[in-house]
Amino acid sequence: MKKDQKKQPAPHSLLWSLTLLTVGSLVYVLGYNGIAASQRFVPGGLYGLAALVHDAGGGLSTAVWYVLFNAPVFLLALRAVGKRFFLLNLYCMGLIAVLTALLHPDFGIQDRLHAAIASGAVMGAGCGIILRSSGAGGGLDVLAFMLNRRFGLRYGVFYFLVNGLIMLGTAARMEPDLVVASIVLQFLCSVVTEYVLSVFNQRKAVWIISSRTREISQRLASETSLGGTIMQGRGGYSGGEVEILFSITHNMQVKVLEDMVFEIDPQALFVVENTFNVIGGGFGRPDGITPAGRTRRAKPAGSGRNRGQ
Repeated sequence: MKKDQKKQPAPHSLLWSLTLLTVGSLVYVLGYNGIAASQRFVPGGLYGLAALVHDAGGGLSTAVWYVLFNAPVFLLALRAVGKRFFLLNLYCMGLIAVLTALLHPDFGIQDRLHAAIASGAVMGAGCGIILRSSGAGGGLDVLAFMLNRRFGLRYGVFYFLVNGLIMLGTAARMEPDLVVASIVLQFLCSVVTEYVLSVFNQRKAVWIISSRTREISQRLASETSLGGTIMQGRGGYSGGEVEILFSITHNMQVKVLEDMVFEIDPQALFVVENTFNVIGGGFGRPDGITPAGRTRRAKPAGSGRNRGQ
């Protein structure tokens, strides 16, 4: 079996999703309860709203407020989203609430800036792991999904509005230094979330435009574990027919592929792009599973156009 075709847990299998949700929830709660809570930082989303209300003397714990704020959202979503998505989100929300109520570590970080950086990084890592599952992080994600599907409201705009309102509430009752620290936490949380999402799948998309794509493709198949797809194109200036070779590779193989291409054709155009997620064709999705989760007959080896990717 080729290196790129090693079997991994199915990205959308139930067990894999539950594992990611459990680990991500644990990391997220450790970041908040272990660092942010003692500093009275306010994170984003419904979790941040729960923390803000609790800090304002709401009487109930952050975990209870979190469940109460999520409850109406989940009731609205009961028939508006898919059953799997709904149940996975419900599991994640419940687990975060339980862990928030039970886990109260103290990592001993006293400096406010250091605490904001550390908690933002840890909570962002937890969010990234959660979002790599087939579910999401709770009621706000479910609400964002429903509003996007019904009214076309963009996810980024929705989260910005909600978190902006939460920060206004924070600014109304907390000192400016604490507000700034909470903003630092939220910013780093979003940055680390994106980083963790990309780390799960660090592969590169490579586009090669050359008059010798067939020869490059043959070398690619014979000397590496990679495959490729050749597409027809037309030059924008010359109007001449050209062939474009597309392939997926790892970071470590980009330089090897680059040297191979320019050894064959010094005039080639070599373009490398970052990918967010690569699934299928030997990259993670096991045989017999379709995107909808239904079984299908496995094709004979080499039957696809991207064989070896």
